[in-house]
Amino acid sequence: MSDRSLLRQRLWRWHFIAGLVVCPFAILLSITGAIYLFKPQVESFGENAINRLAPVVEQGTLPIPLDKQIENLLADNPGTSLKRIILDKPGDRTLEVELFNSQGVSTLFWVDTLSGQVLSSVQSQQQFMYWVKKLHSELLLGSAGSYVVELMASWLIILVFSGLYLWLSKSESRKKRAELVVPSTAGKTRVKRWQNLHSVAGFWFAIPIVVLLLTGLPWTQLWGSGFDRVKAFAGISGPGQVWFVTLKSQNPNAVVADIPQSSLWEISETNHEHHHHHHGELVAAKSSSLNLQMLNQIRSRAEVVQLVHPVQIAPPKPDNGVWTVRSMNPQRSLRETIHFDQHSGKQLMRIGFEDHHPLERFVSHGVSLHEGALFGWFNQLLGLLTALAVICISCFGLYSWWLRKPADATKVKTDDARKFSPGWFCLIVIFGLLLPAAGISFLLIFLYEWLSSRLAVQK
Repeated sequence: MSDRSLLRQRLWRWHFIAGLVVCPFAILLSITGAIYLFKPQVESFGENAINRLAPVVEQGTLPIPLDKQIENLLADNPGTSLKRIILDKPGDRTLEVELFNSQGVSTLFWVDTLSGQVLSSVQSQQQFMYWVKKLHSELLLGSAGSYVVELMASWLIILVFSGLYLWLSKSESRKKRAELVVPSTAGKTRVKRWQNLHSVAGFWFAIPIVVLLLTGLPWTQLWGSGFDRVKAFAGISGPGQVWFVTLKSQNPNAVVADIPQSSLWEISETNHEHHHHHHGELVAAKSSSLNLQMLNQIRSRAEVVQLVHPVQIAPPKPDNGVWTVRSMNPQRSLRETIHFDQHSGKQLMRIGFEDHHPLERFVSHGVSLHEGALFGWFNQLLGLLTALAVICISCFGLYSWWLRKPADATKVKTDDARKFSPGWFCLIVIFGLLLPAAGISFLLIFLYEWLSSRLAVQK
């Protein structure tokens, strides 16, 4: 058998078996990812519903000062501390304030800026989008689930490339080659028709699917951590755009400390788990020790007013920390972070998108693309269509397998498929290096096959 035939045989075997495992996960991740694409609209709908609960006030009523709103909220919730404030947008009456208790449980409050009334509240971890994100990124299994998601995403990339090769390398006549890119049902069995839909849809959406998967890798455990190490080795460092930093307010007993490195593509206001921050490091200063009056001055600063919403304010850490104001717009290029001295209100540091290394800016654009925020509604539409394509391709493939399952679904030419070829070896090395989760699975597969062959020889 030629090297090309051996490569096709091996690719077919892996594409077939891996598809049965990966497709159910791909469907789940596509559904949750498609929902998360519309996070801004979902949150806006909820906020509008909350705003309608605001009481009627006299015309010309001025907003309650920010520090008074926080003081009143803390007084009504004893034993809690301030975690963050999400400033109200122009034309919006509600201020969002997140408090946490001694057990680390966070609660988000919507406060009417004119009356000071709490219009709604919910535990942060009980919000709908929080669970969608956790299901999408961790399968609700914590760190172990994130490794599974990375493994499935890595193998889905391999499935796309292997499927393209198997489909386009078919030795067909010129007339039949049109069927490679246009669905055809003429003269085909039911199984062949579903296989044709599976392949043609995979051909047209191969690039969007791979781009969507690659832009999600910065959040993963193995690939994300490895990328951070590569940046450190190459001397690529950023100005430290993290939420809680070691920058100090100025007093006779404090100095400016080093700023830890971070990425532009944080998915939330706290760092992703692959940066290994512990819960204790995310605890803000006790609210009783905060100079809340400084909030009024900070909020009115021109540089804060000009930030793109949503704008969040985090209180200083203990030991003379700083007030941190950050734009958390989904479009990463619009994000800025400003640190203020907690005693004087002086601006200590301002970090914009252009301050980061070009490589980080490039990757952050990819993250915005992944979240549907890079170029507006069309980005969301493209992401939705790609997610639907993954669902359809997976369902078409699984259904075609099910139709032929009783006859030959489990019959794979294992003897030929296990033979090595130079092309196969190169593919394994390339994918194993670029996708470390898949690389580890390769080693486990080869170990399994080696043990199976040894046991077969002994029998």
